Amino acid sequence: MKTTTLSAFLIGCSLSLTLGHSVFGNEKDADTDDTENAVSIEKVTLVRDAGDKFEPVKTFKPSDTFGVLVQLSEPKMGTQVKAIWTIVNAGGMEDKKLLEKEVKLTPESLKDVKNPNRIDFTLTHDDPYPVGEYKAEIYLNGELAETVEFKIQ
Repeated sequence: MKTTTLSAFLIGCSLSLTLGHSVFGNEKDADTDDTENAVSIEKVTLVRDAGDKFEPVKTFKPSDTFGVLVQLSEPKMGTQVKAIWTIVNAGGMEDKKLLEKEVKLTPESLKDVKNPNRIDFTLTHDDPYPVGEYKAEIYLNGELAETVEFKIQ
C-alpha cells in the first residue's frame, strides 16, 4: 500500500512539474508576443511648422508654430498618444499648461494619413509666447514616455 501511495505521489509530482513547465513556457511565449507586438516611441523631434513642411529645431522664435513629431514603432489600432505643452518658466508664469491633445489610432483617424507611424502635435497661437523655458510631455497609452524641453528665444 505504501508503494502504491509513493508511486502515485511521484507520478503526481512528475505531471505537476511537466504541466507547470508547459504553462510557464506558454506564459513566457505570451509575454514575448506582447513585447514584440507592443507599440513604442522610436523618436521625438521638435519642429517648426514651415508651411508645407516641418523643420527640425532646438529652439523656437516667439512667432513660430511649434511642433513635435512622435515616430511610433508601428501604427497599432487603439494606441493612444497624448502631448501636453507646458510653460516651465516664461513671462512670469511657471508650470502653466498651454495645451493638451490626445490622438487615438483608429481606422478613421488613419484613413488619409501619409505616414501612419508619425503623430504630429502642433501648437498654434494668435499672440507670440514669451521668451523662456517650455516642455512637451509625450504619453503613450497613458504612461509618460518622453519629455522634450525647449526654449523660446
